[in-house]
Amino acid sequence: MGQGRISKKTIESLSQCDIVSVVNDYTHLEKRGNAWWGCCPFHHEKTASFHIEEDKNLYYCFGCHAGGDIVKFYMEMEKVSYVDAVVALAKRFGIEIIYEEGSYVPKEEDNTKELYIDLYNRTASMFHYLLTETPNGKSALEYITKRGLTMETIKKFKIGYCMSDRRWLKNFLSSKNYSSEFLAKSGLFSQKYPDITIYAGRLMFPIFNKNGEVVALGGRLLEGDGPKYINSPEMPHYKKRETLYAYNFAKKAIREQKRVILCEGYMDAIAYHQCGIDFAVAPLGTAFTEQQVKMLVPFVDTILLSFDSDGAGQAATYKAILMCRRMDVTVKIIQLKGGKDPAEIMLNFGAETLTNDVNSAILDNDFLLSKLREKYPKDEPEDKIKAALEFFPYVDSLNSDIQKDSTLEQFAQVFNTKLEAVKRDFVNREHSRSRIEVKKTADGAPVIQDIKLNAELRTILAVISNLEQFNLLHEQLNVNDFEDPLARKLFIVLEDCHREENISIQAILSHCPEEEVQRMITKVIASREFEENNLKYVKESIALIKRNSLERQREKLMIKIRQFKPVTPDDQKTLSQFLTEKMEIDKKLQEVK
Repeated sequence: MGQGRISKKTIESLSQCDIVSVVNDYTHLEKRGNAWWGCCPFHHEKTASFHIEEDKNLYYCFGCHAGGDIVKFYMEMEKVSYVDAVVALAKRFGIEIIYEEGSYVPKEEDNTKELYIDLYNRTASMFHYLLTETPNGKSALEYITKRGLTMETIKKFKIGYCMSDRRWLKNFLSSKNYSSEFLAKSGLFSQKYPDITIYAGRLMFPIFNKNGEVVALGGRLLEGDGPKYINSPEMPHYKKRETLYAYNFAKKAIREQKRVILCEGYMDAIAYHQCGIDFAVAPLGTAFTEQQVKMLVPFVDTILLSFDSDGAGQAATYKAILMCRRMDVTVKIIQLKGGKDPAEIMLNFGAETLTNDVNSAILDNDFLLSKLREKYPKDEPEDKIKAALEFFPYVDSLNSDIQKDSTLEQFAQVFNTKLEAVKRDFVNREHSRSRIEVKKTADGAPVIQDIKLNAELRTILAVISNLEQFNLLHEQLNVNDFEDPLARKLFIVLEDCHREENISIQAILSHCPEEEVQRMITKVIASREFEENNLKYVKESIALIKRNSLERQREKLMIKIRQFKPVTPDDQKTLSQFLTEKMEIDKKLQEVK
């Protein structure tokens, strides 16, 4: 924003605005007499020491001594300048901003955040129209309705469709007088090819801020090659780590019920909402963050986790449990029955089943102990030590000594171990950890088993070792060329980092929460295994992966051809298409040999 002197009249108008409504966005307030009380949003506390004198329109915390007026509160919470805070609040309350005579008035280009928010709102509305009102969106609409979403839900979440013509969006927005320079920085287009949108042919999910404004977009691939989801990069108006999908729809229910469901993605959150479970939110392409926890903590007693049951989902669950417990929030785990995710359960079994799963959520300590018992079923001392060392970080995260004692007692019961021994090992846990690690190393079995490296993984690691080769990988391969699940995942991580304009080792590691994956990456980099002849190795490996991918495609096609029994003229056309595809694959195979 510009540094114009905002008039006293504008400031006075703001001082009369309802500070309670603003503060309520950040912490739950209750009225006692003439004052409003709540837990302070500036520091962690369980007993309310933050209050607002309604007649004075000022806030003060008796705990951390933070205090001031509505503008100062917004400045501190949003980490913005005085002028930015005044402008944002004036917009919220419909107050005209008047500048003192002779002062600098901000130009339009100073309003970068507001301009991009306006662009994203318009673009989301246009995508929604394409999906719901035009023939171009028919197949995408059929896809999403077959997944069980109603038109009411589609309209509520403003789900849309981006034209498959990659240049259409640029031409459309240019016709609305948006400049090429402005659009190039919008996050809607490829950095390398600024006329081409990154969302072509995708189902679009608008991402709203807590005020219901569209600040970003997520696009789901419907067919063809590429990452399953593409999300907007970070922008001046959009920070992934500080945003939760569907929070704008869920915040009222979260406050009323004092609980929130944290799930993995857009469709999971939407499915919960459609089933009447309207206190569900989801992180955005990143792991659950501390900033997101802080958004929720003032309003909830319990956080319910609804992540996938695969390795990545379980790792995310464990990390989220520790984060929430450190902030003294009760955590429960939703165990889905009859489907891999909420959307599937909604489609196959209906809202009642999903509601029952939510109401049957189990406490995090019961969940963790059951998983540990599955992992270490034997009653051997060595297994009990391993289980204890994995469980102790959870105990550390608890704020109450009573909680810690009762949880250790529960562990002792589950693993048929004396409580005194468990407590001793907990007190001396670092010694116990080093002892077991030394012993394992001597036996030739490290704590974390090394991931077996195949050709695909080695290729990805060679690129990570020398990130200058990323463009080569990016241009010649897509995610479907990889057969190994971990290689596919790391390829998508590299693509995500590329879109976020942050291809670095640190960024890659931050996208990989699994300890064994981080260990594999750092080990390879430290060993300098791929330093010599890196370019030659990457080129040859890419050719090998491409050839293997084409051969798999050819084999699948040959099975279809052999099993196909043409009867009708249309069948003959289909067979002809199969043969044409085979010829194209054969040609590509010749090119990579």
